[in-house]
Amino acid sequence: MKQNPIRSIPKIDSELSLEGPKDSFIEDIKTNEQLIKKRIPSKALQQKETKIGRYTKTRVKLLYIKGIVKEELVQDTWKKLENIIIDGVLDSSYLKRYLTEQFNIFPTIIATERPDKSSMALLEGKIVILVDNSPYALILPNFFQDFLHTTDDYYQKSFNTTFIRIIRLLAFIIAIYTPAIYISVTTRDYDLIPLPLLYTLKAGRSYVPFPAYIEAFFMITCFEILKESDLRMSTTTGSSISILGGLILGDAAVAAGIVSPIMIIVIAISSISGLIFQSIELGNALRIYKILFLILSTIFGIIGVGIGSILLISNLLKTKNMGFSYISLNNEMKNDFIIKKNTYKRNESLTKNRIRGR
Repeated sequence: MKQNPIRSIPKIDSELSLEGPKDSFIEDIKTNEQLIKKRIPSKALQQKETKIGRYTKTRVKLLYIKGIVKEELVQDTWKKLENIIIDGVLDSSYLKRYLTEQFNIFPTIIATERPDKSSMALLEGKIVILVDNSPYALILPNFFQDFLHTTDDYYQKSFNTTFIRIIRLLAFIIAIYTPAIYISVTTRDYDLIPLPLLYTLKAGRSYVPFPAYIEAFFMITCFEILKESDLRMSTTTGSSISILGGLILGDAAVAAGIVSPIMIIVIAISSISGLIFQSIELGNALRIYKILFLILSTIFGIIGVGIGSILLISNLLKTKNMGFSYISLNNEMKNDFIIKKNTYKRNESLTKNRIRGR
């Protein structure tokens, strides 16, 4: 029997690891399964297999740990997989829209190339889905705080991890709020900042012919084009594009009087803060809310920022993932939300077997 060619196990590419294992998944489902079983050599690690796709007949495996995961979660996810009717599955991302219960701006499913991250998820009472011909496994269900954490958090000391998590939470807030607050205090709500600072901000914009909000939209659009170009190009060409866009065009735009230096700083801080998160879908959600907040602040000033905050919190609270609240913070989850403790307790909504050392 002719065997399909497979590549050797490579180092992690998209989810860089500072500490911990360096191996990653490949496009062979059997190899990916073995990478997880090497870490969890227990008979409690169970799997279910099916084939999805009229023409591709792609093998899909659902992995879970019996005794930790809730059986209702396994049955619900398995039922969704069996009900998928599609011509073909070429990558694990094809299954995402069938596994979510509603349209969500924020991501509810994590795609990872790391076997250690998948193994951690299984030990937390979650489900891992492997798809043949895809180097990315799907982890579900996930919560808001899962996107503020990284696998490396559990390979470092508690103090360092806690500090980094605070930085990530601040980056989340800065990415959304910074342009909107700048627009509101420089165009409508002047009394919110000290007068000397207001003079400085106004002096920086004195020669710019466009309103601040048009300037902000222009800079955000330029940055998104630059980021997309950088992602699609090779490593060598991408570095050239970064230098061209970040240094030459930015400096030329300021010298020509099209944009102000302060606006470049504001948009750069906001955009760089959004790049701290590994999830592309979370980055897209931050982009949407940043533009929404910018529009509201242009129309209503600082009140618009408050309206945007209500919409953001409301969306986070009402989002459901496999029947679980997206931003639910019970006692166990609070122990590992920002402050990392040496003894980790599983999320009690996922499993009754809650305590596990990390």
